[in-house]
Amino acid sequence: MIVTDLFEVDYGHSLSLNRLVQTADGEGVAFVSRTAQNNGIAAWVEPMTDLEPLPPGLITVSLRSRNHPLASFVQVRPFYTAFHIFVLVPRDPAMDVRERLWWAMCIEQNRYRYNFGRQANRSLRGIELPDQVPSWVSDAELPAFDTSSAGPVVPAVPPYGTWQPFRIDDLFAVHRGRSVTRRDSLPGPTPLVSASSRHNGISNWVAAVADYPAGCITVASNGSVGEAFVQPAPFVATADVTVLEAKTPIPDGAKHFICTVVRAERYRFNYGRKWPAGKLARSEVKLPVAVDGDPDFEAMDAFMRGLPLSRQALRDVAHPTPEATPSLSVA
Repeated sequence: MIVTDLFEVDYGHSLSLNRLVQTADGEGVAFVSRTAQNNGIAAWVEPMTDLEPLPPGLITVSLRSRNHPLASFVQVRPFYTAFHIFVLVPRDPAMDVRERLWWAMCIEQNRYRYNFGRQANRSLRGIELPDQVPSWVSDAELPAFDTSSAGPVVPAVPPYGTWQPFRIDDLFAVHRGRSVTRRDSLPGPTPLVSASSRHNGISNWVAAVADYPAGCITVASNGSVGEAFVQPAPFVATADVTVLEAKTPIPDGAKHFICTVVRAERYRFNYGRKWPAGKLARSEVKLPVAVDGDPDFEAMDAFMRGLPLSRQALRDVAHPTPEATPSLSVA
């Protein structure tokens, strides 16, 4: 299945913001640009007398962006668009908003194809999509958005107090993955985690016996350096992956919180720099602190579970399965 099987694709308004009259945030009409933040909305503007805004419910896709090509969003308010924005209109008007969000996410996962200034203006229509929507998408609980204002309020970042640096090896036993042989890479039920930023880091499903238990954090030390994921099932890790196994019990939500903090360090490893296991073990991450001076894992867990869609993000069904993850060969 490709994009045009599900959507009519066309350019948006191609307007310049400096020719519009801006309003206060949340007032007037949303102006969607190539930004990957705020649902793609760069400003709010007064309605134009000679141009109708596009209706809510459509998907906007940025064609050119320095840091985030193919940023894709479902718009919940009437909107205008800047240059280099495609608008996707579902061929089925009854398509549920959850399904629209799913397809937007699938489209955005192809952004790695458009690095180094490449644009998707000719190829977006032909991007391949999954043949079906996972069953959990229709069960997802969406937050109650107030579309009359600028957007939902995001919970305050914990711990409502002090953050302190902690060495990774004080919190986790640090392991380096191993070389995976062709014999180990025969098709099977065990996730193989590599230095990928996609599919929770899983690049294949193999017949090898798992090396690590469920609940560990994996961090790419090469390739997509700094990409961190919580693994929901026992797994095998390649030599380009560092595995963090908690020394004391840590709630699942807190592990996802720590993954986010680790990812925030990725900028330190641009231009081909690696983050090997030894260096990662000595690295420090800032975390919320409890009264006793230890990391406040309970506050981190509560924060993550209070975020929109956390119920889906923190349950196993939201993670890849052999049926949902493409089978890739191991180099």
